Amino acid sequence: MSKQIDLKGLIPSGAELRILLNSNHISYGDISSTLKDKGIFCGNSDKITSVPLLTATLLTSDEYSKIIDNSISRSSKPKNKISSLELVDTGADLNAPLRNLFSSQFNPFEGIPNIEVIKKPNPIFNENNTVRIRYEIKRIDFSKDFLKREISFEGEVLVQKKDVDLKIEFLSTHTSKETETINQRIGAAIAKELKNSGVVKSDIESKITFNVFEEIERVRFFKRLTAGQGAFLILDNVNEIVISREASTQSLPDEPEVSWMNQTVKYMTIDGDRLHNIFLISDEKYYQYYFIDNMELTYKYEFGVNKGQVKVAFFFSSSSRKKDFDRSSEFAFEIINIKTENETTVIVKKGIENDILEKVRTLIKNEYQRIIEERDDESQAIESNGKLSSQKLK
Repeated sequence: MSKQIDLKGLIPSGAELRILLNSNHISYGDISSTLKDKGIFCGNSDKITSVPLLTATLLTSDEYSKIIDNSISRSSKPKNKISSLELVDTGADLNAPLRNLFSSQFNPFEGIPNIEVIKKPNPIFNENNTVRIRYEIKRIDFSKDFLKREISFEGEVLVQKKDVDLKIEFLSTHTSKETETINQRIGAAIAKELKNSGVVKSDIESKITFNVFEEIERVRFFKRLTAGQGAFLILDNVNEIVISREASTQSLPDEPEVSWMNQTVKYMTIDGDRLHNIFLISDEKYYQYYFIDNMELTYKYEFGVNKGQVKVAFFFSSSSRKKDFDRSSEFAFEIINIKTENETTVIVKKGIENDILEKVRTLIKNEYQRIIEERDDESQAIESNGKLSSQKLK
């Protein structure tokens, strides 16, 4: 991380503040909470409404510091994505192609502006068909947007060969837009190398992206993540859900309960305590009109003698800097914090975190597969009914 930034004399106002608040560095929640701290309560958390309100006030240095600290802290927290490739057979060699790739001229940092490479990707090969690839970069952009100044970010790609499932699985961990892009390049290069070596059937990773879901399936998928993972992860609380209509192409139905949201609301934050009373969540007929932008859950976990709570955020993430919504954004999750019921060592805590990561990955894969299977079953049922109807007409 960077040295502490001296904010004295650097607090922007007017148009400069508006530009900063509207950037993707500052979240809707940061603006909303700052307004509440100033005694201003805004029913609509959309930036079209909240940014002008906050810009019209005078920010104190403490308020500004809090916004900036939250932004940097959020960027630096590890965010995880999963993907996979299908193996040709169980005897395929994973290590040789990866050694060949990372001893070549492959450069995943090429063309990314304003970064300095601190640590190059260095594959570590483990005995259990696992390869861990870590690296570190530093932003060196000294532009007016000081949010990008002298901040170090780490990235990691974990590659696992699963012979039972005949798959190569990836867990990509990024801490910034830059490392998100670098991870995508590393994953694509690995996939191509493995395909050329005859290890996998395709050089295109199977990913969970926004556009692989049909409209109603996205909200259903998020809701099912509250089910947890057996006795290992049990839902304790739904902390918050942020719903968005940004990517919706349909107007809400002309019903008094929801029609007021047309053209006025892009984002809405729902407190977990009120979740079951919100018809947008409880009634599936509304699922096609919005998607869940972010969901924070608290699970109770138990791995042997280790027990406690873990807060996890689920969301769609994109390395694109375009203002328009990226429909190819990938599903991601973040471990916000882990609490243990008993005193543990650093090594034990790291083991708990790895166990939680594995169970969350399993939960995501299982629920996504369930969505796909239900879709296939529905398609087959429609096709069968169509054939029966044709036969009756004959």
